[in-house]
Amino acid sequence: MNQELFHEMQRFYDRLETRSGQLFHALFHRVFELEVGWYSGHYHKMEDGNWTREAYPIPVIGVKGFCDIEVQPDHISVSTKLKRSTALNYSFVKFAEYDFEAYGVEDYLADFYHPGQTIEELKENIRACQEQEIGFSFSFPFDVNGQRMYEFVKLLRREGFYY
Repeated sequence: MNQELFHEMQRFYDRLETRSGQLFHALFHRVFELEVGWYSGHYHKMEDGNWTREAYPIPVIGVKGFCDIEVQPDHISVSTKLKRSTALNYSFVKFAEYDFEAYGVEDYLADFYHPGQTIEELKENIRACQEQEIGFSFSFPFDVNGQRMYEFVKLLRREGFYY
């Protein structure tokens, strides 16, 4: 293997591994049951609006029953879901400060909400779909504080989100 490529890959994966370890440690010995693994096959939307599949693995911290915390190369995302009926009746006021997207659980490429839309648009999109559960992905900067992540997961639990 090319030495330069090897060192570049080492730095890339070491950064992800270190960050996931820090977040795992912030959540460990708390009220949550955790598991961690490396998973590929995540999708994200490109700047041109098209979805692309990520072939490389990233660390994912599973907070059993509540969410998955995905350590991406440039940010942290938290995936969780709500029952359709709950999402339709929920105000989302407690999540106003967070960037999030909503999508189908069965059809995970179905966009229901992204930053810039209104909560009413989210609810209209949910009403128009056949999904029984709605997926949510909350985005955080890569350097998010571990205590803030712990508090966010507790908020998800209190508000009825699950995974």
